[in-house]
Amino acid sequence: MSQVKITWKAFGDKPEIGRFISSVEFETTLDIQVPERLCESIYHATNTYSGALWDVLEPKLSATRTHTSISIGDEIEIDGQVYICADLGFEKIEDVEIKYFGDSVFRVVKKEVVA
Repeated sequence: MSQVKITWKAFGDKPEIGRFISSVEFETTLDIQVPERLCESIYHATNTYSGALWDVLEPKLSATRTHTSISIGDEIEIDGQVYICADLGFEKIEDVEIKYFGDSVFRVVKKEVVA
C-alpha cells in the first residue's frame, strides 16, 4: 500500500481572491514501479474529472476548491518522495529549478548537471 498526497500550490495562497493551497491524501494498492506514471494518471484524472482515481479524489476535495486540475508547480508526494508538475511531465522536486512570476509558479525546469 502506498501513501499519496496531492498539493495544489501553483497559484499561491491568496484567500482574499479565492485562491487556496490545499491537499488531498489517499492510499493506493496500485503497483507503483514507475511513480511518474501514477503522477500522469492523477494529472489525467484531475483534468478530465473522470476515472477510478477521480472517484477516490472527488469526495476528499475541499468545498472551497475553485479548480482541481493539476498545473505546473503542483506537487504529488508518493511514499515520501515529492514529484512536481514540470513544464513537461513530472520530476523529483530536488531535480528542478522553480521559477516564479509574482507568487505564482511560472516554470519548472530540470536543473542542469554541471560536469
